[in-house]
This record gives sequence, C-alpha cells and structure tokens, in this order.
Amino acid sequence: MRRSPLALVVTLAIALSLLSAAPASAQFGKLKDKVKSKVERKVDQKTDQAIDKTIDDATRSGKTAEDKAPAEEAPAAQGGAAEDKPATGEAPKAGGTAAAEDMTLYTKYDFIPGDKVIFYDDLAREEMGEFPSRWNLDRGVFEIATTEGRNWILCTDQGKIAPKITPAPLPDKYTVEMEFYSAGDQDGWYHLSLLDAQGQFAARLIIAYSYMTRVEIMGKGVASKDIPKLSKGRHVMRIMATKSSLKCYIDQERVANVPKVDGFAPVSISVELDPYFEHTQVCRIGTFRYAEGGKSMREQLDEAGRIVTHGILFDSGSDRIKAESIKTLADIGGMLTGDPALRLSIEGHTDADGADADNLKLSQARANSVRAYLVENFKVDGGRLEAKGLGESKPIDVNTSPEGKANNRRVELVKL
Repeated sequence: MRRSPLALVVTLAIALSLLSAAPASAQFGKLKDKVKSKVERKVDQKTDQAIDKTIDDATRSGKTAEDKAPAEEAPAAQGGAAEDKPATGEAPKAGGTAAAEDMTLYTKYDFIPGDKVIFYDDLAREEMGEFPSRWNLDRGVFEIATTEGRNWILCTDQGKIAPKITPAPLPDKYTVEMEFYSAGDQDGWYHLSLLDAQGQFAARLIIAYSYMTRVEIMGKGVASKDIPKLSKGRHVMRIMATKSSLKCYIDQERVANVPKVDGFAPVSISVELDPYFEHTQVCRIGTFRYAEGGKSMREQLDEAGRIVTHGILFDSGSDRIKAESIKTLADIGGMLTGDPALRLSIEGHTDADGADADNLKLSQARANSVRAYLVENFKVDGGRLEAKGLGESKPIDVNTSPEGKANNRRVELVKL
C-alpha cells in the first residue's frame, strides 16, 4: 500500500535523525534496509529521489569506503577454443569487426586467465533438480536448474558451497572466474571467497544489488566501488592473485587492485549466495574456472620457442574473438612490434568434443581471426604471421575430464 506524502516526509525525517546519531557502520545497515524497502514497495519517482538523496547525504556525512558494506552487516552468505568460457552478458558493440568484438569498454582491463586449469565446471552434464555433483555443501538450498538453454546452480536460500578441490596452499599465481546471472533490479548478494587453513576469509569479492561491490582481505575492507548497474543476464566475477597481490573484476570493471598483502595464505575457495529478496528472487551461478598462472609469454617463447595461451577467448562454435581477450592480444602485439624480426605461427586447438572435421575447420577460422586482429590493430606485416588450425589432433591434456578439455582448448604461438 502506497504511503501518503505526509507519512513519507515523517519517515524521512526520522531516518535522518537516526542516521545522524548512529555510527557509520550501523548507518549502512539502515541504508541497506531502506534500499530493500524502496524496491519492494515500488514507491513513486519523487519518493525514490528523496530516499536516494537521504542515502547520498548520509554517505557524505562520514561513511568511509570500509563502512560502505561491512562484513558483519552483509548477508552471510577459456582458452583459445574456450567454448564454455563465461560471457559478460553484453552484446558485441558496433565498433567490432568480423574477427573480434568491439573492445572499447575493455581498454583498462588487464585480466589474463591462468594457463593450467585446476578446476573447471560448466554444469553441462548435471541432472535437473539435483545438487551439483562437483561441489560440496556447507549450508543452504542449492540445485541445478536450466535458464536460457543452459544449466545453472540455483540458490533459493542463503547458503555456501565450495568446489571439490583438496585444500592446499594456492599456487604462486592463479585466477578464479565465476559466471553469475543478474536479475536486474531485484538482485541478491554474491561472494567469491578465498579461505585460509582455519576456514576464515583470506579474501573475498562481493557484489550486491547488481552495482555495489566490496573487496575484503582478512576481514578488512580494502576497496568499495559502485559500478554501472548490470543488465539482466550473464556476468562474471574474476580474481587474479599472487602470493602478495590481488586484483578483482566484475566483467570489464576492475574493482580492486591491491599491490601488497601481508600474511595472505589461502588454501581453498568458496562461494556464498544470498537471494535477499525473499520469495521473489534466487541467485544463480554458472561456469566456474580456477587455474594456475605460469611463465610470461616472453619467458615461454625464449625457453620453449612457443607460447601456450588460454587468454584468447571465443563463444561456442564462433571464430569471433571476445572482448575479454584484449590484454592477451595486447601482450602478443607488443612483442611483435618490439621485435620486428619475430615471426610466429598462430595455431588453434580444440578439445575432442564434436566431429574431427568440424573442430579442424573451427580451429583454422579462429587462428585466422587472431592473425587478422594483430595485422589490423598492431600493423604487423602479415608475412610475419602464419595461421594453422590443428583441431583436436595435438592435445596437451586428457579429453576425459572437464579440466583436461579446458586445457586443450587453447591458442599456441610458435616461433618460426
């Protein structure tokens, strides 16, 4: 039932008096409830503007970045032929080419996926209504559901799950990528966490309401950033870490860059979800990829005469390069422009799923796209680059596990 304008004025006045008296961390809890109330009641535009102004005024009155979404008030909660690589939910822009999507939004994006897959789950072979077989349950209600023609892990109540990975010190360099589905206006909370040996949070990346992000390290907030509100559909949370540094991303937005972390020793990964809007909303996560980082491209080329990369990405069955590939392609282009004598054979590889002939054709088309992109964007002489499609003929891992297949989907650059 809509409140009268007088009732709303009185409510706002009371809220302002409470905000001025409460500490900053408590203020956010009240503000969070106000956001929820605002959405649920669907008040008119003028009332929305008044509430938004109240929130903004409270923010300016002393709420720090660390107080913006404090942990105690938050709900507890790929490669060269990466057919199943998480997408961002954004359509290719008009500025793209036949070879690649438009990468304008990704000019500050520096994420490169790890090159040795440790855990990979696209949920493709799971049964509807069942708990995901490659995950452990901590608490909550989870099941497999289908949306838009593909499988998701559906959470209908606040809960926590973890990929079935043996706890051990995480590699010196690694990346974690988790696809999630944003419902738009009424969205829940997603936590992608790294845990220490005691099961405590070593670090976690949080997004709530499709725009509010927070990054914590050992319980301390280190970054808090509002991003453009996510559209309804697929999006991706990403972590790129070393033993002493951390970068976090939501789609193309880098939301944290922590150059030095002391005492950072994660041994496992977990996911916490909270639909938050009871009876009206669920949380969904999709493809999950955890991979070890490796040697730089230059080191690989100098030591082995070839570069193996999982950072050039394509949608399933497509030879059009995805925008998330921008950093990997920039590194390759930089090597070529910095060394005019360097000549490379660009070789596309797939896993063994599908017909041999189809895989061969697709891998050739993808190698051609990479060559075309480097020639067009870095003005590399086409005579310095060859393009070969090798399909499934040269695997570097087994084709009997999701991780092995993910490793086999790749692009290699071989020195000529």
